[in-house]
Order: sequence, then structure tokens, then C-alpha cells
Amino acid sequence: MAPSATASAIQLVPLTTDRAVVATHSAAAGAGSDHDEGAVHSASLAEREPSTPGDIETGTPSSASSPALPLAGVDALPLVDGGPRAWAFLAAATTIEFMVWGLPFSVGVLNAYWSESLFPGQPQTVALASTLPQGLLLFSGAVLAPLFTLLPWHEKRIQAVGMVIATVGLIASAFATKAWHLVVTFGCLYPFATALYFPCPIIVFEWFQARRGLASGVVFAGTGAGGAAFPYIVTSLLGRFGYRTTMLALGVAFISINSVALTLIKRRVPLAARVSSSTRRPRPRTDFSFLAGRAAWAAFAFITISNLGSFIPLLWMPSYATATHATRPDGTTLVAIMNGITAPGFLLNGHLSDRLPARIVICTSCLLATLSCLLLWGYGTSAGPLVAFAIVWGITAGSTSGIWSKMVTVINKSGDPSVPAWTIATFACLKGVGSLTSGPISNALLATGPLKGAGGAFGSTNYGSLFIYTAVTTFAGGLVAIAFPDK
Repeated sequence: MAPSATASAIQLVPLTTDRAVVATHSAAAGAGSDHDEGAVHSASLAEREPSTPGDIETGTPSSASSPALPLAGVDALPLVDGGPRAWAFLAAATTIEFMVWGLPFSVGVLNAYWSESLFPGQPQTVALASTLPQGLLLFSGAVLAPLFTLLPWHEKRIQAVGMVIATVGLIASAFATKAWHLVVTFGCLYPFATALYFPCPIIVFEWFQARRGLASGVVFAGTGAGGAAFPYIVTSLLGRFGYRTTMLALGVAFISINSVALTLIKRRVPLAARVSSSTRRPRPRTDFSFLAGRAAWAAFAFITISNLGSFIPLLWMPSYATATHATRPDGTTLVAIMNGITAPGFLLNGHLSDRLPARIVICTSCLLATLSCLLLWGYGTSAGPLVAFAIVWGITAGSTSGIWSKMVTVINKSGDPSVPAWTIATFACLKGVGSLTSGPISNALLATGPLKGAGGAFGSTNYGSLFIYTAVTTFAGGLVAIAFPDK
């Protein structure tokens, strides 16, 4: 069945039909070239969560001739791949990504300010405070995936709690008087924002099918847009109002904007009414058979290896620009360009993944990123090559998360609606390995000094080993991705 036909079948399934009819439509959807996890989710919810204790007989399938049973008290599912509700969700999810990831992805600006103005002489602690948020934001998915799966009725509450704790972290960092205070506040409290954004890329699987890659690209583009805007916002606030007022303003803006966006984050497939634990049948366990396939392990290896170096350009570009006396554009502008270009990069990668095998998109991206690192950054001591590097790196290595939804679709052959949460959480954790290790590894590489006899910035600065490490990990990730199956 073509995607459009599948979508039509799903849209016509009323939630007042009985369980057998819902299951029939979801099975028909699953027979096509791509599963509609939203339909499967509705079927599984109908079977897992009865509206009232007496509505559905535990373990007894309904017959097609039996009276219609209400599911979640809604007449029909909203349209898939479009419609006001889908676009409202997409706009809200993108806004949350913008707010949550914008600051960590422009942390190079704060890292330079902390190192040079607030806590000079403590590079290790400041580097940890700078890289810890990205790593913990990614690693936290391992805890949140089972939490959201087991407690879907409390999804909004969990998101709100994460938002409040992250806000406290931002505000508390304004009063840091020692470098380790930043590790606790910005490094450890702010990453609770994971709870706020984590459901967003998962719910995309309910609202979009034929355009799933593009929709995921739009959501992830919020990260790039935030990364482009926040360097200027932070630099402007620091110059005009000072550090404390800057962090207080960021905290207030964070909770205000995200509170509005959170009201629009809604599922396409409503959860059935909650009943007492004594009468609700147990949830079927997640089908982890996907771990037996090649696709999952190829994806895990690609994400782990390629991200060992992916955060290094963002972290060190401001300092590198200072070392090479690049002032037009300066380091802040280069970070903004690198982050900003990921917005169209996510859209492009998502769009291409809807039409091409994921491994082709990945391998091409990694090859271009590797060449840009060695040639444009490695020999870039003037404005032209550095701007070119920022653009190429941002649209390739900086945007590979836009392919995640296609990879999850290939991995989740069973159509289990809980698999996307587990796989995306695993992807995020593996990406977090790169974030957490980039600070210590890059500091150690910088300590080796310039490469004797090498040309360009390889020999004139102590960044040469950093260029090589970043290029090797990126290229190796692309080689591993060759093993990822087409479908």
C-alpha cells in the first residue's frame, strides 16, 4: 500500500470502532512499505488501556459484530501528515528545541567568557561545565524513555518539572562564585530540560508518516536556529548588562517561552482513560527483537564513532579564531554560522532520507565533513576558509540527526510504537558519549602543541592534533554506516 493510501486508511479509523476494526486498519497500514506507528499505537492503546474497567474483557478479542466500544472518548483521529493540529505541534516542538538546545550549542561563547573573565586559570573545570550540559541532555534519555513509556498519563507533568529544574539551574548559575558552581548549576541542573524536549521527536512518529523525515528535520532545525541566535543574544547581553543579569534574563525567557509551547505539545493518538492498577491489564513488553538485526548495531556504531569529534568545532571555534586573529568574522559569528546552517541542514538531510537510502546520505555527509575539517579548518587562518568550513561542517556533520527518523523506521520492522522512544534515547546517549569526552580529549590534544613541519594551522597552532582527531572519527563513522541496510 502506498504511503498516501495508508494515511487515508488511518485517517478514516474512528475511535468509536471496536478493537478488532482498529486492529484491522493498523494491520492494513503495516502491510505497506512503511509502518504507521500512529495507527499501531492506537491499536495497542485500544488493547492495552480500556476506557473503563468493564469496557473490554481482558484477553478476549472483540468480534466485528459486537457493539462499538468507545476509545478515549474521541470521534476520529486528526489528519496525518498535515492539518492545523499537526502544524501546531510541529511549531511548538521546534520552539522547545530552539530554547533547550540553543544555549548548549552556543556554549563556546560562554566557555570563552568563563575562561577569560570569570575563572581564568581553571580550564579543566570550565571545560567540564561547558560540555556537561550537552552530554547529560543526551544521556538523560536513557532514564526518560522507560519513564515516559510507563507513565504516559504524567507526560506533561514530567515535562513541566524538567522545565522548572532547568530554569533553576540557569538562574543559579548567575550567582556562581567558583568554577565548580557552574558544573553543578549549568552542568547538572540545566540538563533536566531533557524531560521537556524528549517527547517531541517521539510524537513526530504519530503526526507524520510520508513526510516523517522532513518533519523531524524541522524539529531538529530548532536546534540550529537556537545555536545561531544564542551566540549573538548572549554576547549582546554580556556586553550590555553583565554576566549575572544575562543568566537571569535567560532563565526567565526559558520558562516563559517554553510554558506557552508546552500547551501545544499533544499526541495525535489520545491515551485511553486511566483506570485503577487492579483492573488495568498489564502493558505488553517492548519488542526488543530489533536488537537482533544489523540495522540497530550499524546505527549505534555510526552515531558513537562519528560524534566523538562532532562537538569539537563548536567548542573550540571561538578560541581558535582568537589564536589566529580572525576578527571578521570573529569566533562568535563563526559559531553562529555553524549552528545556523544546521537548520537547512536538518531539513535537507530529513528530506533526502525520505527519498534515498539512509547510508547514502550518511556516507556523503561524513566524507564532505572530513574534507572540510582537514582542508578548510586545517588550513583556515583567514575569513574565507573558516566561513566555508562553518557552512560545510554545519550542513553535513552538524545535521546528521535529521536522518534519525529514517534510521528508526528501518530498525523498527515490527511496528512496535514504543521502539522509537527506546532507539532515539539510545541514539542520544551514544551522541552524549561524544559530548562528554570532547572536553577532556580536546584539552589533552591541545597540550601536544603544533605539529612540527606541517603547513597551515596544523603547524602554526596547537590545534593540529585536534583537526586530525575530528577528521578521523568523522570518516570512520561514515565507513561504519555502509553496513546500515536500505530497508
